[in-house]
Amino acid sequence: MTESPQPNTAFPIIVLGAGVAGLAAAAQLLQAGHKVIVLEQRDHAGGTHRSRQIGPFTFDVGSIFYEESALIFDLAPSLRDLCPEVLSIQRRIAPDGSILLYPIEPRDLLRQNARGLVLSLLDLLFSRMRLQRDGSLDTLCRKRLGGRFFAVTGLQHYVTRFHHVSPQRIDEEFFFRRMAIIERFTRTRNLARSALRALLSRKSEAAGRQWPMRVRPRQGFNVLFARIVEHFSARGVVFSFGESVLSLEREGTFFKVRTNRATHLASAVVSTIPLDTVHQALFSKPSGLESLNMSTIFVSAGWLHPETGNVLFNFHAEGDWKRATIYSRIYPDPTITRAYFSVETTLSPEMPHDPALAFANFRAHAEQLGLVRDLRLEGHEWVESCYPLYAMGSRERIDAVMDKISRAGIITTGRQGRFEYLPTSTGVIAQVSSDLAGTIAAPEVSGRAA
Repeated sequence: MTESPQPNTAFPIIVLGAGVAGLAAAAQLLQAGHKVIVLEQRDHAGGTHRSRQIGPFTFDVGSIFYEESALIFDLAPSLRDLCPEVLSIQRRIAPDGSILLYPIEPRDLLRQNARGLVLSLLDLLFSRMRLQRDGSLDTLCRKRLGGRFFAVTGLQHYVTRFHHVSPQRIDEEFFFRRMAIIERFTRTRNLARSALRALLSRKSEAAGRQWPMRVRPRQGFNVLFARIVEHFSARGVVFSFGESVLSLEREGTFFKVRTNRATHLASAVVSTIPLDTVHQALFSKPSGLESLNMSTIFVSAGWLHPETGNVLFNFHAEGDWKRATIYSRIYPDPTITRAYFSVETTLSPEMPHDPALAFANFRAHAEQLGLVRDLRLEGHEWVESCYPLYAMGSRERIDAVMDKISRAGIITTGRQGRFEYLPTSTGVIAQVSSDLAGTIAAPEVSGRAA
């Protein structure tokens, strides 16, 4: 558990990171009456959510979708109005190269011949009754889906591609943290209900699976996050961009935060930056935790298959890429004749960011499947420590690192700060609210709580 320091009100509370988690933390601390400084190593807010303007195209890193009730819209006035409403049309490339609903649907079983269907159902029943969990993602997926269904849907290819190692070497915690849709779908009652619907209806569910969502402003993420920064600044929050944390030290009732630009004194430190970065700043050595990096290439095409939706996932056996977000369908513009989209590839810690190779591999794969023509590489981005790597048995190590940082007095929160998968901004903000609730006391004024 995080220690609960009573802030020395002579100094502000410092928040490390100006991504969604950092902004949410600043909002909560400001609401409680604290003076707040936000330190961010990049030159703008948004964290891993970044936009790039390249010629007529606006590309992004990170998911651009928000549900209508997303908590991020509460951070500043009129944010929702900045974000257009669109239909989220998610598709996946199946192992046979066909384009199907994302993530999976019961009709995937019915696409097999009679013999394959019988074998898959028997395998599913056997797995549910006899397979014993061993802590690995592979075994849990086989128990919930059956080995044949795990393979035939392409889900096995996807999770292997995501981690660059066999799911036998990944902790089952990934299933509950990252695969929430699959977890809900494979609950016995839900699976039976969905299978019955598939048997009674000859129509694929894909046609009806379109969700109204909000997306980042047409001009890019900067418009959204700049308004939040402006709103917070007007209320007294101080933002300092271009500051990378070098060391953290607790001295009695306050903390000393040294960056590449200055040394700051703080009554408390709330960290939303990668856990390993904080560990190195505190103890001058790595934490031993490993993360996946992400390479994003920005691509345009003379032609793109019309059935790929506006978000396409790779469940095929080949290709290193995991997801493409197709902006030309989300932000249609008659003056832009080429399709344009981002393509994401996760990288293991030892893999270099090589955009030329990523583009060549994607082009070969997409052209082989008949998805694109006339591809052009427009640009690229690299995100370090994008996803936690949940190797088998890593929870004990994660908890030990977090406990060590907590005992040093640092409050960690958010996806990066807690080494967690929180796939939506609402999930991040809710986690921040939970982590900070009651952790830091309100400042005192004239001997009484403010």
